[in-house]
Amino acid sequence: MSSERPCPVCLGRSYAHFTDERIDPARVGALTYASRKPPEFMCLRLVRCKDCDLVYAPPPPAEDFLHAAYSDADFDSGPEALAAAQTYADALRVHLPGLARRNAAVDVGAGTGPLLPFLQEQGFFPVIGIEPSRAAIEAAPPAARPLLREGMFSAAMLEGETLSLITSFMTLEHLRDPGEFVSTAHGLLEPGGAIAVVVHNWRAPLNRLLGPRSPIIDVEHLQLFSPRALHELLARTGFEHIALKPIRNAYPLRYWLRLTPLPASAKRLLLRLLERSGLADRQIAMNVGNMLAVGYKPEPSK
Repeated sequence: MSSERPCPVCLGRSYAHFTDERIDPARVGALTYASRKPPEFMCLRLVRCKDCDLVYAPPPPAEDFLHAAYSDADFDSGPEALAAAQTYADALRVHLPGLARRNAAVDVGAGTGPLLPFLQEQGFFPVIGIEPSRAAIEAAPPAARPLLREGMFSAAMLEGETLSLITSFMTLEHLRDPGEFVSTAHGLLEPGGAIAVVVHNWRAPLNRLLGPRSPIIDVEHLQLFSPRALHELLARTGFEHIALKPIRNAYPLRYWLRLTPLPASAKRLLLRLLERSGLADRQIAMNVGNMLAVGYKPEPSK
């Protein structure tokens, strides 16, 4: 037990079995730690915290291993990243009027920076993307590349900036210590600033139905949130007026097909049919169990 981390949200040590480890070293490759890859259906041993409902890996990989894995990961999700950024922008837009100021906005896990133009349009200045993958930054369009900073999120990367907004979409599952991330974000934000995160909801009906064949059960994911666990993560750090809401993701049909647990041969056949019918690139919006949470750093008492 001493080699296992406590629950990274509530620090509890009382847990129930969730799923056993399933890792095939022969299938680990350049896309294993890349975003929006084809599902590999591998995972670490996962347990469920009895206190806050977080699902997490008790012994996660070492921090230096994770840094190297994400830094060296390939990038193969350009169209899907653009579609995801549009979904996140639409979900985030309604919360922005709650911000008193539009100083710096930081997108953590920015990829090629598809969300950054939206943040610029909303009046934030400067707009900064933080991304650990060199391949993603190299694949960024010329306008976004100067806005991207390579590395893992830290206070040192943002020294001297006055931050009004920090976003992090589909990133918290990948961190050894999501509590430290949220605490650092809280410390960096100006009073009245906000954090916005999107994560998988392991309690969503589709994920519960698919069980271990859900794409969210993945070797990259060191924890999986429920609404209760995500709310507690933000509240424990001092964020207030926390709003949680399911979101609908819109992707081309070819990408939705990639995520299914069907055999590869069946996927290839269905993809050919979709391409012949002209439907492969049609955008379809679905609620597949992702949720947005927004929390605000309180203003000083007057």
